[in-house]
Amino acid sequence: MSLIAELRLTDASLVMLPSLRAAPQMTLEREWATAADRASDPVLFVWASGGDFEAFEAALPDDPTISEHECIEANDHKRLYRVVVARDTGTTNPTPIDRQTGASRLSVKTTVDGAVMKVRLPDREALTEYIALLRENGFTVQLLRAHTADDDSGRQYDLSSKQEEALQEALGAGYFEVPRETDLTKLADRLDISEQALSERLRRGVSSVLAATVGEPDAQPSKRRERPPAADGDDQ
Repeated sequence: MSLIAELRLTDASLVMLPSLRAAPQMTLEREWATAADRASDPVLFVWASGGDFEAFEAALPDDPTISEHECIEANDHKRLYRVVVARDTGTTNPTPIDRQTGASRLSVKTTVDGAVMKVRLPDREALTEYIALLRENGFTVQLLRAHTADDDSGRQYDLSSKQEEALQEALGAGYFEVPRETDLTKLADRLDISEQALSERLRRGVSSVLAATVGEPDAQPSKRRERPPAADGDDQ
């Protein structure tokens, strides 16, 4: 059974990190990556959201990690960029590591604090090798989560999809670290919801996980008290 892992990467030449430093609230989500051949500079399609677009775009021409950039789609909250990665400036290319370990990158989300990457790997031995190779290539790697591909964690812990998303975002951004590395305001901006809705989502998500892990063994989800709707009408 294949394994799904989420890793946080820092301390390396992450693509577009210089531009993110000019707009620290911005989040980048990779939609697609391609290259004509192994010698070519990769082309990325990246969604940007949650930050100062003017400051971000002003920094792009001087960003040493990319050689070309173009905004190809925009709305009030998100913009899609096509960028060409400049490999000759020291950016680290994990593609050979993917090939060596049989990894498939499912998603990459980058902020000024680093990148959170979700990957599919053949087994736990491949995950151990994958992390070791990333570290050999200059990354500081933190394993956030790993589970078999058929493990529906949201259903296991009675989480809604929105609660699971909020918990994963908070975990990846360091909200549960001591001291905290982010706050509700920043997380709510990333998820494009109100702070009140996010706070409710996190509390209910944590409550469900605790009930499923350290709560009473006989406390089935169906027996728990029905939850009232959120104050702002958002589906939690």
